[in-house]
Amino acid sequence: MHFTEDVKEALNHKYSDMADEMKAQGRDIISLCVGEPDMKTPEYVIEGIYEAMKSGKTRYSNCQGVKELREAIANDVNKTYGSDYDASEVMITPGVKPASYFALCSLLEPNDEVVIISPYYLSYPSNVALAEPTAKMVYVCLNEDLTLNEEALDKAVNDNTKAILVNSPNNPAGSMFTKEEVEVIARIALKHPNTYVISDEVYEKLIYRGQIHHSFISVKELKDRLVVVNGYSKSHSMTGYRLGYALANSKLTKKMALYAQQTITNTSTPMQYGALAIYNHPWDHIEPYNDYLEERMNYFHTELNKHPYFNGKCPKCSFYYWVDISASGKKSIEFCDDLLEKVGIVATPGVTFGEEWDNYIRFSIASPMATLEKAIERIRDYR
Repeated sequence: MHFTEDVKEALNHKYSDMADEMKAQGRDIISLCVGEPDMKTPEYVIEGIYEAMKSGKTRYSNCQGVKELREAIANDVNKTYGSDYDASEVMITPGVKPASYFALCSLLEPNDEVVIISPYYLSYPSNVALAEPTAKMVYVCLNEDLTLNEEALDKAVNDNTKAILVNSPNNPAGSMFTKEEVEVIARIALKHPNTYVISDEVYEKLIYRGQIHHSFISVKELKDRLVVVNGYSKSHSMTGYRLGYALANSKLTKKMALYAQQTITNTSTPMQYGALAIYNHPWDHIEPYNDYLEERMNYFHTELNKHPYFNGKCPKCSFYYWVDISASGKKSIEFCDDLLEKVGIVATPGVTFGEEWDNYIRFSIASPMATLEKAIERIRDYR
């Protein structure tokens, strides 16, 4: 394995580890760093895993994934978006990150180009570099108001571009592409003969009232050159279960399955049967959780922006607050180090989501309101 300079430590994990060390030393630390829902995994998922284990569904399973689960995913997606996926076009993976990584491994060839829309999920550059060390990465920044820069994207994509990597709903920014922006990205990709869109839509269910998620699945003509990755980490609070999936054309999913066969053998069989239980129950926990997230987000946005160092826009989705700290005169790592040392608050430096965003930091507000109130009290005193 060739580790290029693009294979870097994820700063959210670094700061989370620093916080744990400081807590062990007796410091009172509030971590607003890691992106993990603060709700319980639904009981029926746990029961589904338990029943699978009791009934002997603990052996090797198909490297592409348990067929019943793949069928359930395809049926659910088709019902939601009016698409026509079948089980052969679904790949089950041990997490959402491996879904995009397996796709990159199966698509990229030496000296291909990958366009990454920034700010991006922090693992994308490392995933590309590990999948194909010679791949050239081209970054296209969203506008300051987090809208798509169509001109810059069109200029960046060419016949050597193998993939456009997108993340909407966006981590870290809490923004979403409009229907028109999704269509623009698809149109630009389709102008070139070999360009795929790899769309990470893992936050699609954590949407605030009045907002709409526009999936690339809705662009019918893109299907053969689309990879959508998703999973249950955020929607069902299953971060530690490591379970995700990809939707792609059957030729590509077969290549991804072959990659899985020769590396991981298969995704955990009992976990897949636990996920299958999801499709036999209503997702009625989502709306109350989103309402609770929005309540906390509105509070955090209002109170944080009273401080002269912070200038943020209220998100439309997820549990991330993305905020400009230019007024502090500090770059993001220096700011986060200082915030942690002075008031014991852990945030994630914006530079880990793209070098152009070094004047931003990310907070995760997936914590009880009392914790957020305590954090705000401390931040008020920060200078």
